[in-house]
Amino acid sequence: MSEKIFMKAPSIIPVKEEDPDKRIKPVHPNFIKPPALLLGIGAVKSGKTVLVNNICLRPYEEGFYGQDYFDNVHIISNTINNDPNARFLRKAFDVKDFYTDGMISDLVKKQKSYGEKKDMPFIALLLDDILGSNMKRNNEVSFLATRYRHHNIGLMGVFTQNFKSVDTILRNNATDVIIFKQTNNKQLIQIAEEFHPSFGDIKTFLKIYHKAVEGKYNFLYIKVQEGKALKNFEEVIYEDGKMLGGEVDIPDELEDSI
Repeated sequence: MSEKIFMKAPSIIPVKEEDPDKRIKPVHPNFIKPPALLLGIGAVKSGKTVLVNNICLRPYEEGFYGQDYFDNVHIISNTINNDPNARFLRKAFDVKDFYTDGMISDLVKKQKSYGEKKDMPFIALLLDDILGSNMKRNNEVSFLATRYRHHNIGLMGVFTQNFKSVDTILRNNATDVIIFKQTNNKQLIQIAEEFHPSFGDIKTFLKIYHKAVEGKYNFLYIKVQEGKALKNFEEVIYEDGKMLGGEVDIPDELEDSI
């Protein structure tokens, strides 16, 4: 059999992109750009509910989504009825105070009932404090983390107190990460070990973290795919491989544990 002579080496060409969904309005470059999978890590009273209030209720003109950005906002939280800061969310959106896997499958089924993605409502799904040690690794939340875009979920937000409860699928698919001030240094090191590759070594990541969380209710916001870190949504503190605005020291006990 004679050898085939090829004129050139095989090259990869990009697939033609879908037409942009006109319902997805542009957002501020410092904010969460849909479609996004947001992972939030913070303890009780760290400011998670305050953050969600701002994200979903503050006007679009002020750089947030506002109540009209998504066709529907669904919130599932085991603790929402115990939090007075959530009263405005309960009035404005579809809120459930318990979780079962069936809720996710029912939501997906409802989205699919509209037919093509372009005909599905453009929605947000926010899940708070539902990841527990009794949740199976192949739960519907983790499965949805790989397919939320296909169901026209513009924002899937998962908030948790315990980083260990977040399985690999969720961590690997997160496009945006918010880290509130951590009270447990062991958990902070685990978080640093997970996300530091985009920012150099662990020590550099911890400097970025401490710079971001200075002051009450401040948080570190990471745009994972851009390798960009911000203090809240206001100040870019790491971009293009370097810290901006000067470095900070990290506590001795943290440095000793690296």
